[in-house]
Amino acid sequence: MGRFITGIYNYCDYWCERCPFTRQCRNYAEDPELLLKAMEAEQNGDAGEDAADAEENRAAINQEFWDRLAANLRHATIFRKPEDAGQWDGDWDDADDFVVSPEDETAYLEEQEKLDAAVKSHRLTHLADAYNTQAGTWLEAPQTDAALKAIAAQWMDEAGKSAYDSTDYEEAALELKDILAVIGWYQTLIPGKLHRAIRGHIERCEEMKKPPPPAYISRFSDADGSAKVVLVAIERSMAAWLRLREFLPSQEDDILAMLVLLQRMQRGINTVLPGAASFRRPGFDPGPNIFDEDDDPDPY
Repeated sequence: MGRFITGIYNYCDYWCERCPFTRQCRNYAEDPELLLKAMEAEQNGDAGEDAADAEENRAAINQEFWDRLAANLRHATIFRKPEDAGQWDGDWDDADDFVVSPEDETAYLEEQEKLDAAVKSHRLTHLADAYNTQAGTWLEAPQTDAALKAIAAQWMDEAGKSAYDSTDYEEAALELKDILAVIGWYQTLIPGKLHRAIRGHIERCEEMKKPPPPAYISRFSDADGSAKVVLVAIERSMAAWLRLREFLPSQEDDILAMLVLLQRMQRGINTVLPGAASFRRPGFDPGPNIFDEDDDPDPY
């Protein structure tokens, strides 16, 4: 077994700073900017710590972060059609024969416009966009800032007041910061990933109408994989909002509104894309996945 987990980057949430698998991700290893950030983090840490040990410690800390957020969270590619596997084999000297006519290009663009319109009008798209807007507005609202400042002032006032108070206010402040980071990160990830899942679902439905149904349509679906990422993001976001409600009871109405949107999305995904929940993301979900027999694919 090699160092890298094949295809792990295809269905991740792009949050490298919080990922416990960066040492096993080829994308992370080959991205100069990510490596630079890692080097800077190491330089800012313990100068005497071995680089490998530092990376392992960071992975352990990141895993602990997710475990602490919600202990019961379940952690969901690029696919090719088997019948197309040999489509590009042969003599590349004939490449000039592949010419797209203006008519074919026009038909393709019209098909893509129809697909874009179908994705845009989908119920799940509306829910994801509504959540993105409402969550973003709440995070930037003056009343949210005032509520956060109020609880910070309360903690500062109570810290050290009584010898019988065992509350770790510094730890509480760090937890609150992490909660807001989780909400903010997934707020914008959810719509993008869900749009991709819906697009793949619509394309799959169109392919199913063609006789005979393509053999590649299976549980290993790009639409299901993208939707699995969204389900994980929704679960983590819901856990974060629920915990935030305990910190900010004055914001309960707004927080409950976010939870309602997330729950509707969750139910909608499980209805429209029933294979998403059981999709196995390489590295994150135990069990076989489509990359088990393949070489590391192109992440792009």
